[in-house]
Amino acid sequence: MNPLPAITQLIKDVRAQGFFAKLGPAGSGMADPGWLSVTGRDALEFMHSQVTNDVTGLQPGEGNASARVNRQGQLLELFHLHRLPQPMGEDALGFLLPRTRIAQLMSLFEDAIFADDVHLEDQSESWEWWALQGTSAGSVLDHLWPIDQEEWASLPENASRFLSEPSDDTPPLLLRCSLAGDGGFLVGFPKPLKAAASQIDALSRASLEAGLIHLEEPALSEVLDSLRIEAGVVQMGSDTVGRKRILPETGLEQFTVSYTKGCYLGQEVIARVRTYGALPYSLRGLVLTSADLDSEGILLNLPKAGERILLSDGSKVGQWGSRTFSTHRESAVAYAYLDKTHRTPGAELDLFVSERRVSAEVVLLPFYRAPDQGDRVDWLYDRAVRDFAQGREADALTGLEEALRIDPSFSDGYEAMGVIFGRSDRFHEAIDVFKRLEEIAPDEPMVNTNLSLYFMKLGDKETAEAESAKAMQKDMAKASGRRIDDEALEHALVEQKRSDALRKKEMFGQILEIDPEDGIALFGIGNALAILEDWDGAVGAYSSAAEVDPENSAVHLAHGKALEKLLRFKEALSVYRLGMEVASRKGDLMPLGEMEHRALLLSTSENRS
Repeated sequence: MNPLPAITQLIKDVRAQGFFAKLGPAGSGMADPGWLSVTGRDALEFMHSQVTNDVTGLQPGEGNASARVNRQGQLLELFHLHRLPQPMGEDALGFLLPRTRIAQLMSLFEDAIFADDVHLEDQSESWEWWALQGTSAGSVLDHLWPIDQEEWASLPENASRFLSEPSDDTPPLLLRCSLAGDGGFLVGFPKPLKAAASQIDALSRASLEAGLIHLEEPALSEVLDSLRIEAGVVQMGSDTVGRKRILPETGLEQFTVSYTKGCYLGQEVIARVRTYGALPYSLRGLVLTSADLDSEGILLNLPKAGERILLSDGSKVGQWGSRTFSTHRESAVAYAYLDKTHRTPGAELDLFVSERRVSAEVVLLPFYRAPDQGDRVDWLYDRAVRDFAQGREADALTGLEEALRIDPSFSDGYEAMGVIFGRSDRFHEAIDVFKRLEEIAPDEPMVNTNLSLYFMKLGDKETAEAESAKAMQKDMAKASGRRIDDEALEHALVEQKRSDALRKKEMFGQILEIDPEDGIALFGIGNALAILEDWDGAVGAYSSAAEVDPENSAVHLAHGKALEKLLRFKEALSVYRLGMEVASRKGDLMPLGEMEHRALLLSTSENRS
């Protein structure tokens, strides 16, 4: 939704003061939340296998953001998942998401239930939800319902508490839940509401005394939608229409995916993208201005969500998402899925919108960050450094992950996380982190130096050398005071590799004319063909090389990777398993590690097919 000028001041006031509102069917999005209850003996284990984030590792009263994807890793649903405080030793989960999305999520889960003891119930009509959002929300709750030895605002995001010990009657449920970027809570009162009337009245009066603005529909949904866009909150529908989106394109995998939980539907695709793939599109923010249009005019003329983004020269660079007028930026802003060439933060794009030119600055989401969050990011970073120095690696990584959730542009956090992964021999994860950092800091040679180191640790000498060359080029550009042209550098490196591959193809071809069973020449021509992306030819060469020299583990690794490029996954898995036996027997640790990782991804896919 695009806010009209009449309510711009209201949005600004709500951002400054916070708000209190009854949520329900008159609203849209999270102004009308739904609640899916999941119980049963197998509830935790079943849901652990169905969603992207951890479930069995949650303690009662804890929660997280999570998602449901399909086998291809494409995003189907987003939600907050809560493991509720245990009433009588029973495990119960609650899923919070817009009411209109509940039926589809239930259907997805029901289709996967076979002999599991799992009970799903749409309880959206059983709860009345009230939102208490803003910096003073916690103090309102502390005044009304103090909790032992802590303040409500100190609870982590997605924590849950009952207001009293559960008995025969379900007590009110409080969820730590930020709807719009500032701290906040949702308070759920079970229906019928007769017993809760006095509590609702007390909450209303206390929020008013604390200066929170009381909102009602129709303004509530419009205000909340504008605030959630500023806060970088992705919404199913307006932010997922158009081409089918794999979860990592949204950037949400940073806090909706557990990479250590084991198998779940779509895991192999997300893990493969994390380790090996470059995303065709990634979600960014655009700050929009125009000499011909004011902000309202820009918003009215933008193409619909999911439609193509066009540069002034007619080239297509991505797809549009949600849009609004940001009172924080005092400008029209929009979500955009941008291709690799055009998504560097700080880039200026010259767009073509309804036959007019619009300037767009590319920024990392969110557009708005709560004023006190900068201090928390610094505190989390300092604590993580101390934790790692004292050998508490898991605590350090948890702190850095939270810091990056708050500030996705915090480059020191990415660097520290990458170094921790690297020192712990978690090289695939280190590479993923430094690839993210490269998009934020494309001119920094340190990023490519680290990538070179970790690719070399994995035995990928070719990629390591390419990253080292990039680092050298960026060092030279820094010394000369000029900015590196990433696209030109990438093109030059590719052309250099292709030229070298063509030369080697000819050279090894001449050797094979003399001796068709020369194992080194077969391996060499296979590598040259792989660089030239002649995957059928590469597979043939590697297969022959493996017959001539079956004890060469590097041949098996290269053979399997070429088969993956041809989508011949079962054959690739067989090749990796054979290669792992060879590498283990010979002590070839680098190729062994990569083959084990690739085989794990492929075997997960095989088990689910």
